[in-house]
Amino acid sequence: MKIVLKVSSSNENSSGGCDFALVELTTEIAALALRRIQTLREQKKLDTNIDQTYYWSHLVECFFSPWTNLASAERDVGTANLAVADLLERLRIEVTEIAIVPETFEVPPSQMAAVECEHMIVSDDSIAFIAIPKHASFYVQTREITIPILEAAASEGPTSGTPTAVV
Repeated sequence: MKIVLKVSSSNENSSGGCDFALVELTTEIAALALRRIQTLREQKKLDTNIDQTYYWSHLVECFFSPWTNLASAERDVGTANLAVADLLERLRIEVTEIAIVPETFEVPPSQMAAVECEHMIVSDDSIAFIAIPKHASFYVQTREITIPILEAAASEGPTSGTPTAVV
């Protein structure tokens, strides 16, 4: 299952080209996330001050902005850039902040942002991802992927078909 997540930045003036994140939520990654959520819940029984746990992670396929490099993109790449922006607009990603996209969904390289220090953040009922855009001194963080979505991905495996917004 491919998921696009809205990203927020700790810098109110810049996202570092990281307006969205694309996550390939495989059955293995979903099962890993669910195990980590369960582990956190067990740790909270021993220490109620634990809030979240962070794991080093490179599970985000890419951070991207559909509005990056539109003016300088070559004709074919420019069409792909506009297709990504159009799909996200139709899915109302700015409102829903999370959407399941077709397995064929790809982000053109011209829209991808380089990041470092990626982490998976695990909380009681969801996971999120955080990273630092290359050459920046601020973080970007995705919206959360909730347990029902993780359970669906863990049990179903790959999906295809029409993209859907998740509310």
